[in-house]
Amino acid sequence: MPEGGGRIRHLSVTRRVVRLALTAGALVLVLAAVFVASLGIDAGREAELVRLRVENRSLAADLGRMESQVATLDRFIDGLSERDQQIRLLAGLPYLDPEVQAVGVGGPLTSNPSREEFLRISPNMATRSLAASYDVEKLVRRVELLDASLDEALDSVAVHGDVFRSRPSIRPVQSPDSWISSSFSQSRFHPVLLVNRPHPGLDISAPVGTPFLASAAGRVTFAGTKVGYGKTIEIDHGYGYVTRYAHAASINVKRGQRVSRGEVIGEIGKTGLATAPHLHYEVLVDDRAANPRNYLLDDLVF
Repeated sequence: MPEGGGRIRHLSVTRRVVRLALTAGALVLVLAAVFVASLGIDAGREAELVRLRVENRSLAADLGRMESQVATLDRFIDGLSERDQQIRLLAGLPYLDPEVQAVGVGGPLTSNPSREEFLRISPNMATRSLAASYDVEKLVRRVELLDASLDEALDSVAVHGDVFRSRPSIRPVQSPDSWISSSFSQSRFHPVLLVNRPHPGLDISAPVGTPFLASAAGRVTFAGTKVGYGKTIEIDHGYGYVTRYAHAASINVKRGQRVSRGEVIGEIGKTGLATAPHLHYEVLVDDRAANPRNYLLDDLVF
């Protein structure tokens, strides 16, 4: 009935309409609840996605650092392998075969559902991760091989102590002012003769008067002047090893004298065919010139 009076109006609502209205209201409430819930789920998913992205960036950075460290370790172990070969030589052991040194990690990767899913979802990251894992396993194997090889060398030195003491193994010039000015070579331009010819030793430059040492124990077989070599000392260490020290300014030993490793036997000069003061140092094994660098044990730095 209107407020100011007038005709009265009647409205009849059936139960069916009421039910429909209630059902519609309930449906609206349900839809509203679903909508609100979906907003919450989307917000949760977005937060989870942000978290996963942060974790992925962090893992990628960690993987990059690990790859760099693995590369550094690989280069370091390469150096150790070269030194191990020298130590084996000094210990009287054969070189390790390059295929043995390679210590390949064999066989294809076994099937793994999680790995396959990783490759499917993120092929680049998965490939890098698997490669890093392979490299780490290979490094472990190389370290284990080096450990076994060094143990073998130490055992050999312990058993063959006399042989080891007779093997040239130290740098004959210990002065901090010295340096290797010319290396062992099958063909080198001679600075005096002006022709290419073999250089069967090392030239170690240092000021005149710098003392030089016997690189192993032995007996002096020559102490005098040789054509081209100038004042020269030769020492027979036994077991086929002989060392030669040339261009000396003075000689402190005599033929037949026994010397010990590290004993001063002369002073550097430039006698013979030499343009500057230096020690010409040779190592002969069974009368054949060998590269003296392979016998400089005190040059090995770990």
